[in-house]
Amino acid sequence: MTNYESLLGSWNRVIGDLLDEKMVMDNLNIIRSLYSKGEKIIYPTARNIFRAFRECPYDKLSVVIVLQDPYHDGSAIGIPMGNEPNTSMSPSLRIVKDTILRIIYKGQDFEFDPTLIKWEKQGVLLLNTALTVERGLPLSHQKLWQPFTERLFMRLNEINSGIIYCLWGKHAESYRVYINENSNTVLTSTHPVYASYKGMPWGCDHFIKVNDILKENNNLYINW
Repeated sequence: MTNYESLLGSWNRVIGDLLDEKMVMDNLNIIRSLYSKGEKIIYPTARNIFRAFRECPYDKLSVVIVLQDPYHDGSAIGIPMGNEPNTSMSPSLRIVKDTILRIIYKGQDFEFDPTLIKWEKQGVLLLNTALTVERGLPLSHQKLWQPFTERLFMRLNEINSGIIYCLWGKHAESYRVYINENSNTVLTSTHPVYASYKGMPWGCDHFIKVNDILKENNNLYINW
């Protein structure tokens, strides 16, 4: 098996072999060629494609938040929904922050990390079902990433139990069929960007539910 530790970090020993499977490898080669040719602009930067895995220590994994694909406006940093510090916060991330402020901190100001690395380091894997996207074209790389994403869910089913999957949006919910719900928990919600478009509060209570479940099972919690 090829060593992909520089790409995947601690996840290399768990899913590194998936990158060697023919269908996954063939599609990754297509994606690499898109970056190298430069004919189309692809986000995030090539070095950040697997950044969410590197930032989340596998041995701490307890929560997987499933979303769609990277920001297609150039602001993608390799961590779904995350923004670079000192930049304008995306509408979906603003809604997430406001929701946490409302339901967890009861309106009292708190320190929020817009990169979401703080979540990742605690074992929250933020996962787009497609890890790359062409500029201005959401879901443009969905089919290229589907074999990898499907195999990723199946691998997690094989070796993990007790993971809390938060599926945000209809697209994320379509991947529910790949999750073993006999040994894991699935929570569903609309995508935060939907609330942003509607100009309304996001009715997602997953931040509370996740900590209730973690506390009951392992006496743990996520510091959102």
